[in-house]
Amino acid sequence: MLRFSFSISLSLLVTVACQTDPKDAPSPRTGPGGTPVSSSAVKRLEVEIERLEAALNGLLDEKPNIVIDTVHNRLQVWHRNRLLEEAVCATGSGKILLSDNWKSWRFNTPKGRFEIRRKVANPIWKKPEWAFVEAGLEAPVLPWDFRRLDPVTLGKFALDLGDGYEIHGNLYPNLIGRNITHGCIRLNDADLESTFARAHTGSRVYIY
Repeated sequence: MLRFSFSISLSLLVTVACQTDPKDAPSPRTGPGGTPVSSSAVKRLEVEIERLEAALNGLLDEKPNIVIDTVHNRLQVWHRNRLLEEAVCATGSGKILLSDNWKSWRFNTPKGRFEIRRKVANPIWKKPEWAFVEAGLEAPVLPWDFRRLDPVTLGKFALDLGDGYEIHGNLYPNLIGRNITHGCIRLNDADLESTFARAHTGSRVYIY
C-alpha cells in the first residue's frame, strides 16, 4: 500500500514538472539566488525527468488494482494512478461464532495484498460448516452434499481472492456500508457488475 501511494505521489510530481514549458521560463534562466543556469544543465534535467517517467511506468501495473478500506467500507478501482470507480461495500463483522462442540470462527476481512484468482459468473456458494452452525442446523458430512450448494447468496458475479474470501453480491442492500459480513466483501448489483467488468484475473487487491 505504501508503494502504491508513493507511485501516485511521484507520478503527480513528474506530471507537474512536465507541465512547465521551457519557453515560459525567463531568459537567461536562473537558479536559487539568481545564479544563471546553462542550457546544458536544463537539458540534463529534462533527460532525467524522462528517465524517471520511464522508471515510474515500469512500476505501474498493466492490470487495474482494487483497494478496499474496511474502516470506512469503501472499494476503489485504480488503473495507472487513475481512479476508475469508487463504491460503498460491506466487510467483515469481527464477530465470533461458537459451535456446540466448541469450534469457533471469527468473521474478519483479512488485511494485506491479494490477487484475483478467478472471475466467476453466476457463482455457486458451497456452504462451509459455520453456515449451518449459524442457522442452527447440522452440517452435512459429505462436502458435495447438495444441501451445501447455494446459487443465490453470492449474486451474479464473484471475484475469488482465495481461502474462501470473495468480492461478491449482496441480498440485503440496506446492509451495504456496514461491517456485517462473514469476511467477504459485498457490493450492490450495479457496483459489482462494474467492478467485475474492470477487474482481471491477476489484478492485485489491497485490503486495509
